[in-house]
Amino acid sequence: MSNQTRNPGEPIPDIKLSDLSVREKIGQTVVLLSGRAREIEMEGSLEAFLAKYPVGGFFVGAEIIKDVMTSNSFEQVKEATEQYQSATKIPLIFASDLENGCGSMIPGLTKLPFPMALGAAKSEQLAYDYGKATALEARLAGVNWTFSPVADLNVNRFNPITCIRAISDKPSWTIPLLKAVVRGMQDHGLAATAKHFPGDGCDYRDQHLTTTVNSLSREEWLAQHGAVFQALIDDGLASIMTGHISLPSFQSETVLGGRFLPATLSAELSDTLLKRQMGFKGAIVSDALIMGGYLKWYERSDAYLRTLKAGTDLMLWPELTYFETVERALETGELTMERLDDAVERVLRMKRRFGVLASEEEPRPVPVEEEDSAAIEAFASRTSQQVAERSLTLVRDEIGLLPAKPDAVRKVLIVGITPSNADYEELSALGETFKRRGIEAETIRGVWYEDLIKREPEFDLIVYAPILRHHHPMGPLAFSADEASACWSALTAGRSKSVVVSFGSPYVIADYFDMAPVAVNAYSNVPSSHEAFVRALLGEIPFAGVAPVDNL
Repeated sequence: MSNQTRNPGEPIPDIKLSDLSVREKIGQTVVLLSGRAREIEMEGSLEAFLAKYPVGGFFVGAEIIKDVMTSNSFEQVKEATEQYQSATKIPLIFASDLENGCGSMIPGLTKLPFPMALGAAKSEQLAYDYGKATALEARLAGVNWTFSPVADLNVNRFNPITCIRAISDKPSWTIPLLKAVVRGMQDHGLAATAKHFPGDGCDYRDQHLTTTVNSLSREEWLAQHGAVFQALIDDGLASIMTGHISLPSFQSETVLGGRFLPATLSAELSDTLLKRQMGFKGAIVSDALIMGGYLKWYERSDAYLRTLKAGTDLMLWPELTYFETVERALETGELTMERLDDAVERVLRMKRRFGVLASEEEPRPVPVEEEDSAAIEAFASRTSQQVAERSLTLVRDEIGLLPAKPDAVRKVLIVGITPSNADYEELSALGETFKRRGIEAETIRGVWYEDLIKREPEFDLIVYAPILRHHHPMGPLAFSADEASACWSALTAGRSKSVVVSFGSPYVIADYFDMAPVAVNAYSNVPSSHEAFVRALLGEIPFAGVAPVDNL
């Protein structure tokens, strides 16, 4: 291709496979972690960097925010994506991890409740709106590809990374809701990615730390995770993310002492099963190539080549040595041009479908303009509140405490139980929700039973708010240390005026609060869930949710 970059406002080009040099083809299979300062330092300018490394797209999330954010606004992320786009010859696709809306990744946008709340709400219309809200806000920030929704099933309640990221533990519950989320995203110009093929949620381990295993039999897998992914494929899903997860029931090849390869390195899973048997015509993107479940197998350049050969079309966060590795493999015949061309064609098709490239076959997504931002943010906020309210699940009320009479609740003690500083800070919104109703609220982090006994008489209501969720911090989904002490002490005084509400894993009530006479699952530590809980507590709305998982 010509070395000329595009000017803002120029028509979007269509780019065909035959237009690309070999290095440009290689670049289309790369998604880098954005870091403009680093890239400019390396090559002198973004234009020079992208000329040398003509990547297919960038991931924009916490890292780009650190690089560009000086205010609580999405416009600066949009400005960064536009700067990248104007510096490249081949239009870029911008991805982010928008599992519960855009607000967790892009300040100033909306945090939606986590997907398990969607499962509890069990409304396909709300699920569609959830996808739509995510798409419209993402496009305000220049993002047109999301690494969501999570399509895993929470089969093992001790799995440390699925939990509230999954809709349910049942495929029949999950499939219609996930299909609606994907349609909501893709109808509004956001390419969706179902993850983590062949399905997380069975193991008790974390693929960030080591390769994990989907241990289901062939029959079980086809009826569970396989059914979920197949339904999404048949409904037009744009992209699938493979995990650092093996599926021994569909694999015969073992390496390195009899171990089964993860899907990111396995042609049996990525090519034979996913592309050929399941008929997936979209783009396969690997999970991050910096994770422990990937790094331990082979030397880096060898691993990258094996991943591409296995059927992966887009590599997430490879080192830049990937370019030279693939060039050498093409020269020696270790990699065929046919495999590279197949990967690039899949990437170009996705770019055409979502308006990154011009297309005569695909209608261009309706533009999202900055002047639409107020209406879009209002829609996203409304959707967040509706999901939170419809999902709120009353586990039990053995003493008829709910709804609480507002005139009888003048002072509330909120006991936050979480190992995460960030989650405890977010919990402050719960106290503010009480205060807006004229109710005095004090929030403390943890409690010891001797202190509880002394202070309990001061309060009309005690709200225990445990928050246990994936990677906050990384490790098992279990309380320890100070949080274990708080669970030990909870309910040892004032039991008849106490409510336990989980703003994270729904399993904590059975694991730590089985003696609680009143228990609620809210699934998410976001402002809309705090507001919904207080409204239901005071009888303003009903508890409308239904538990989407068993073993509660």
